[in-house]
This record gives sequence, structure tokens and C-alpha cells, in this order.
Amino acid sequence: MQRSLSFPLFTALSLGLAWALRGHFGHEYGAAWAGAMGVMALLLLSKRRDWWQKWPLTALVGGIGWGVGGMMSYGLLVGYGRAGDAGNAYYGLAMLLVVGALYGFIGGGFMALILETTRERKPDWATLLTQMTAGALLFWYVLIAQFEIRMTPPRSELWAACLGAAVALAWYLHRSGFQRSLYVAVTTALGAGFGFGFGNFLQTVGAASGIHFNWWNVMEFTLGFCGGLGLSYGVSRHAWPETTETAPRTNLLALVLLLLPLTLINMLEAFD
Repeated sequence: MQRSLSFPLFTALSLGLAWALRGHFGHEYGAAWAGAMGVMALLLLSKRRDWWQKWPLTALVGGIGWGVGGMMSYGLLVGYGRAGDAGNAYYGLAMLLVVGALYGFIGGGFMALILETTRERKPDWATLLTQMTAGALLFWYVLIAQFEIRMTPPRSELWAACLGAAVALAWYLHRSGFQRSLYVAVTTALGAGFGFGFGNFLQTVGAASGIHFNWWNVMEFTLGFCGGLGLSYGVSRHAWPETTETAPRTNLLALVLLLLPLTLINMLEAFD
């Protein structure tokens, strides 16, 4: 599936700008909204009528995948990345790479699963979500409660839960033969992970320059932009099968969820 340069750029710019806006209200719902914007941009330029037919469902599921990572705390990591010594700075940048990769892996994998759904092969969402929940609980219990491998003390350590969910997703995609979805999940993870670490570097350099600018949103934009590049690259590298049509009622419900509760919650988060 080869596309012109406008395909990755439009996707990357859309996800980057949405993620920068998401920086004002944050958390799970903000990440879901930004992820949905990136998915819709990708679908718009895909030239696939079967994908256009189910865009509300694809955007909602892809947005939910990106939103899962919104539970992770990374404010302290940004601080580490701006430290004056190399050890703390490298630690902050490396851990931001991990956090960004977890955002992208689940977001990219969820979206691609909808695109890879055919009449002959459909994902078992009940099994997948159950395994991801079990993986999240197991990894958090082992890494945090037992071994106390903490990334952002004293703040939330739900990165471990996201890691467990991502591992369960990867194993499910591999075991069930959804190789395209696994590839997209990996490329999106690489893009978003690099984007988060590099974005924090840009934020640090910008703040040190003395130029008055919203450097925090530069970091957020870079995460979304690079994540969008990884997402579009992963999709463009494969020939995708003809996907199944989505029932009109399903599309309508997905559209309602995208436009009403998700938008309303983010508006309430953004204003006081």
C-alpha cells in the first residue's frame, strides 16, 4: 500500500496538533480524543472505501487504544529529562521513550485490528480485553508491589499496568496471526517513543534558550507527530484485505460516543 508524501504528513500533523491541544486537558479522555483525530486523518487519505464505511468505529477503537496510556504519570520524567547532570537526564529521556512507546503500541494495534478484520478472520475482543486486563494486573503486582521497580515515585506507577496490557496485546496479535496489526503497533510505538524523548529534549533546549514560548506543547506535538509518522508508515507498508462492513447502528453508536461524551468530558477538563 504505497501513498504519496501527503499521507504520512497529514496523519502526523493531525495527530501532532491534536496531541498538543490534548496537553491542555490531558489524561485518558484527552489521549483518546487526540488518537481518534489521528486515526480519522489516516482514514481520510487512505482511498479505501471499505475503511471510510466504518470510520466512526475505527476512530473510536483507535482512540480508546491511545487513551489507555493516558493513565500513566510522566510529569516527573519530564523533570528528570531537564536535569543538570547526565545520569538523571538520560533516565528521564529513556523512560519517556518507554511511556511514549506504550501509548503508540496499544493505540496503533487497536486501530489496525479493525482494519484487518475480515469475514474469514475476526478478533475475539472479549478474549483480548480479558487477557490485557490480566496482563495489566499481573505486571503491576509483580513489578510494583513485589519487586518495587518504580519509575515515577511517589506518583502513580500505572506504566507497569500498561506494559502488561501491551505485552498481552502483542502475544494475542502474534498468536492469532494478525501480523499486519502487530507491525503497525511496533512502528507506532517506535515513532511515539522517539517523539516523546526527543520532544522533551526540544523542550529543554527551548527553555534554556530563554525564548518565551510554550515549549511543553512542543514536546506534546513532537510525540503526536512522530507517533503519526509511525502509524502511517506501518499501515502503508502492507497490502490490506477487504475489511467487513460495519452495521449502521454500530457506526451510529460509535459516532455518538465520539461526539458527545468524549468531547463533553474534554471540554469540562479544559475549562474551570
